[in-house]
Amino acid sequence: MRAWCPRCDAVRPGETVCPACGTPLATLEDTTPADRPPEPPSPGAPPDPAAPPPRRRLRVALAAATLAVAGLAFVAGRGVARPAPPAPAAAPATSTTTPDPGADRRRLGWTARAGGVTVTAVEASRQATDGGETTASVSFRIRGMPGGQRVLALRGLRLLDSGGGVYAGVEQRQVSRQGGAPLQPVEGEADVYRVVTGPAPRLSSLARIELHGVVAVRPRDQTIALDTSGPWPAGPGMRAVDPGQRDAVRAGTGFVQGEDLQLRVTSAFVRQGRAVVVVDSSPGLRGVPGELLPLGAELRASGRVLCARTSLLGDDTGQQAVQGIVLSCPTRQVPRLTVALGVGAMIIPFDATLRP
Repeated sequence: MRAWCPRCDAVRPGETVCPACGTPLATLEDTTPADRPPEPPSPGAPPDPAAPPPRRRLRVALAAATLAVAGLAFVAGRGVARPAPPAPAAAPATSTTTPDPGADRRRLGWTARAGGVTVTAVEASRQATDGGETTASVSFRIRGMPGGQRVLALRGLRLLDSGGGVYAGVEQRQVSRQGGAPLQPVEGEADVYRVVTGPAPRLSSLARIELHGVVAVRPRDQTIALDTSGPWPAGPGMRAVDPGQRDAVRAGTGFVQGEDLQLRVTSAFVRQGRAVVVVDSSPGLRGVPGELLPLGAELRASGRVLCARTSLLGDDTGQQAVQGIVLSCPTRQVPRLTVALGVGAMIIPFDATLRP
């Protein structure tokens, strides 16, 4: 008799209780002869071997593997051995993006002295004209003029380059029979004048400046006295002053031998803090075409100059008409004012070369 342990899943011959776990055994019917051991269960049939792949599928698989390996090698070669492309070269700078710092302005500071007068070339600059040309201007500081006369022109002015040639030409005008390059006062800068040139190259080409004289207004040595005694109104209205019988002076023009210019105080006005005097020239006197007649005037009180002004008579070359001048000066109330006049130009020799 055989018994089966459900817990150990084992057959226990001739037992009722499993000797291993103590579980009651189930009785099995014994059909096997006593003298024949039980046969072990036969293993199942072996599984059928997998069919070998067809030859065509094998060739396709080998080709695909070869392509995959080649692709991996190409990618690895590009990632390891290929050098990085060079950086693009920077574009060269041009005059548009990097302007020349000295192209339009140049500080000079060139100085010369002669006869107590000092001339300094202060600065040069360039500017474009409406016609598309590039001209230059040079400013000069001129000090030590006798009597403080205004400078009208520079005689023999030449702007030269490093090779000794002309850097730029300058206009020449006749000022009371004295030729020279005309100067214009620079507003707000005492004793500074500017001359404008013709077409000019780069300012760095300017190497030296030659001049042979300074043209100025003649000294103001003709005077007219005005009696301003009496009350001066507080304003804004002004009191008219009678110039009196001696209200005019005569001076030679230099245009025509023996021709004189008569200058007359036609009106004068005063109020608290201000005096105004109008000086007119001879009616009908005409200048010479292309020439200027300088007229300098100043108003004085007790020997002190209240204000001064210079006018270029005949500046309108279309008419050559001689004009006059107006003096408007701040002043306190005084019993007497003096008008001082000077006509024509004078030359102060100044043979010098200005250079760095």
